[in-house]
Amino acid sequence: RLAGWAVLVALGEWLWAGGVVPLADFYPFGPAQGDAATRKQDDGGSELRPLSVPFPFFGAGHTGLYVNNNGIISFLKEVSQFTPVAFPISKDRRVVAAFWADVDNRRAGDVYYRESTEQPILERASRDIAQYFPEFPGFAAQWVFIATWYRVTFFGGSSFSPVSSWDKAAMSLG
Repeated sequence: RLAGWAVLVALGEWLWAGGVVPLADFYPFGPAQGDAATRKQDDGGSELRPLSVPFPFFGAGHTGLYVNNNGIISFLKEVSQFTPVAFPISKDRRVVAAFWADVDNRRAGDVYYRESTEQPILERASRDIAQYFPEFPGFAAQWVFIATWYRVTFFGGSSFSPVSSWDKAAMSLG
């Protein structure tokens, strides 16, 4: 039974310039969806984002998280490190890393994020969990956190450099 347990959705839907996964297949994102966005910066991220429900991860119920521009979500502190390292990172860093890279969105791209309890999003997350994690056939999402890195470029890139996008229903509770 998954009630109260976190399930990480490791879908890693990635869209490199030229497109492998169409944007229509991403979870809805952007200002029209009520998303917040990180500041335009290199190696930064959001301020501590309080969560409406504690998220169990690494044996603790986390009540907040950081969305970092370099492609990770962290729980104990912002992670500005741009070079991926082997897991576990250290005792003060608990992260979900769908795509950890040296992202600089000052010249291109946005990083959006939000919590959702909207029924269509919960139903989609539940279907995704059932598809990608068949060992949890009865999972029913009750809460989802969505983070989307949209058309971001690499450090040293420009508005004309190749860009990539990825999204994830980073975390779901059921």
